[in-house]
Amino acid sequence: MLVTFVLAIAGCSTLPKDLQVAEGAKLLNYQEVAAQPQQSSGGQVLWGGVIADVKNKADATVLEMVHYPIRSYGRPTTDDESVGRFRVYVDGFLDPMVYKPGRSLTVSGAVTGSEEGQVGEYKYQFPTLKANGYHLWKDVQEVEVSTMGYGYGPYPYNWWGWHMWPYHERVIIRSKSKGYVDGPLPNRAPQSSNSPAPKKVTR
Repeated sequence: MLVTFVLAIAGCSTLPKDLQVAEGAKLLNYQEVAAQPQQSSGGQVLWGGVIADVKNKADATVLEMVHYPIRSYGRPTTDDESVGRFRVYVDGFLDPMVYKPGRSLTVSGAVTGSEEGQVGEYKYQFPTLKANGYHLWKDVQEVEVSTMGYGYGPYPYNWWGWHMWPYHERVIIRSKSKGYVDGPLPNRAPQSSNSPAPKKVTR
């Protein structure tokens, strides 16, 4: 069991193939690029977030992203506060019915500078990237599991001895990409405030 657990942890720490970066590559964080977008041009990044908007152009797709930190295996986590937004240019066509607002995405690419846009009526300066690779994360949902357990003792009966009993376990794996709220906030990304709190796991 211990070996299995260690292998599972190691597997969870591995980035998807489409996000792999060169070993030893220096990756810039969002704050560095937002502070000096032109000086950061050409620098490599590995950023994640939630899609806020999708625009299909003649030869590329522009994704507007709300930035969130990523876990060791690359998936964005919205447990933390966002520090801002950015735009990603992806060669070719991405279907907006698939890459739609609210979905979690991680992208590797190169900084190309910044461009001015708007969030609502607020003027916003977006750091911009040219994507080298990207990974759209699947939505996850609550599942329920019923299984059998066994033990020695009075539960669930009033006599001692070996016996088996069914028990019910609810496992909740909830996507934090839902509940995205748009709105003009100076130099901050709108926060997700509508997602229900995680339910307690019961057995």
